[in-house]
Amino acid sequence: MRLFSLLLVLGLAGGCAGSPEPPPAPAAPIPDYDYPIGNPWAATVLGTPPAMRAPEDPDLSPARRGLTVFPDRTIPDGFWYQDRLRYSELLQPGPAPLVFVVAGTGADDRARHMLALAQGLYRAGVHVVLLPSPTHPNFIIAGSSTMLPGRAETDAADLYRIMRLVDARLRKDHRITGYSLTGYSLGAWHAAFVAHLDERERAFGFDRVLLINPPLSLYRSIQRIDEMLLRGLPDGIDGLNTFLDRAVARLTAVTGTDALDFNDPDFTFDTYARLRPDDDRVATAIGLSFRLSAANLIFTADVMRGGGYIFPAGRPFRTVTPMSDYFAVAIRTSLLDYFEDIYADYYLQQNPGLTRADLLDQTSLRVIGPWLEANPRVWLMTNADDVILAPGDLEELRRLFGSRSRIYPNGGHMGNLQHRAVMAFITSYLAP
Repeated sequence: MRLFSLLLVLGLAGGCAGSPEPPPAPAAPIPDYDYPIGNPWAATVLGTPPAMRAPEDPDLSPARRGLTVFPDRTIPDGFWYQDRLRYSELLQPGPAPLVFVVAGTGADDRARHMLALAQGLYRAGVHVVLLPSPTHPNFIIAGSSTMLPGRAETDAADLYRIMRLVDARLRKDHRITGYSLTGYSLGAWHAAFVAHLDERERAFGFDRVLLINPPLSLYRSIQRIDEMLLRGLPDGIDGLNTFLDRAVARLTAVTGTDALDFNDPDFTFDTYARLRPDDDRVATAIGLSFRLSAANLIFTADVMRGGGYIFPAGRPFRTVTPMSDYFAVAIRTSLLDYFEDIYADYYLQQNPGLTRADLLDQTSLRVIGPWLEANPRVWLMTNADDVILAPGDLEELRRLFGSRSRIYPNGGHMGNLQHRAVMAFITSYLAP
């Protein structure tokens, strides 16, 4: 969380089936929605003002666990600390339903949005299990069957396998009275496909599924995010170092110190108000946070598969391997490059007759659109100004989910998650 805050502030400183009856809509009283930030870029960066957040308890912390998914997999020496799939759990003392939560792009089970959801759901009376994104290095190394994330069907099967293993472990000591599923951002996209898989496998029979700020089309959202990164970089990605150098200098000048306290919850808001950055700089900061996740994904997948795209094929990856040159290449490699040069090549070879157009179509929720339209247990929650949605995507989401959608007028991408009204909606739906 602190690295994320640091990154964003530095960027800102750069310049001035047969279905049961549908579950009812949440019936518990919901506070008024008064999220104050109308600029979607600012909302995405700043999040919710502390005074408007749902209650937080610093002493309520999920327990972290490890799981061996592929016992025979060889882990390179440089990834020795990723020998097991890491997840977290927050469990009730007695019988309760269980909610699985899937993290967003490049995030693990300890991401700030994950902890906020865990606390809110636990206080509402359910067991909570937090799962890393299939795009996080730990998942790629220890939880992915192909070590090549991004295909909905494959990622969903990998998540489902892990969920069944976790469930079997929990049932030894805890009584679980039902199952629900949620995820945010890319994790919401994954959750939709996991729920669709469960319709056939029936290991869980999810009572409720909530998709929080999902992309409609993963590929279209990736295009949007790449455009964000370049908005504040007139010289392209090669201008990134200059951008960050100027950011640090301006941030230090404005705050009057180089001892910056990112543990202060008001720090980001105060700094933003003093710097008043333009939208292009904010967009670049958001794009950069996603690009760092992409760099981790691409490098990890390349090492694990021995593809030679960034890290030389056949060379051992050790704990003492110098990383600076590889990082310089990885940070300049976009997810669009990953799709074209690594992902598409693999799946086209594995599936004769499949085309690139087919792969693009498979990145959209439209591929399970009829099921989403007809399933009363799957709800959508998003914001009308979500910056990762391409033109027309919001209208298509409205069409798919109809009355099973809660669309807030503002909040950007995930900026309002911790708002008391938003968290109340989430918990009253998933933990009625």
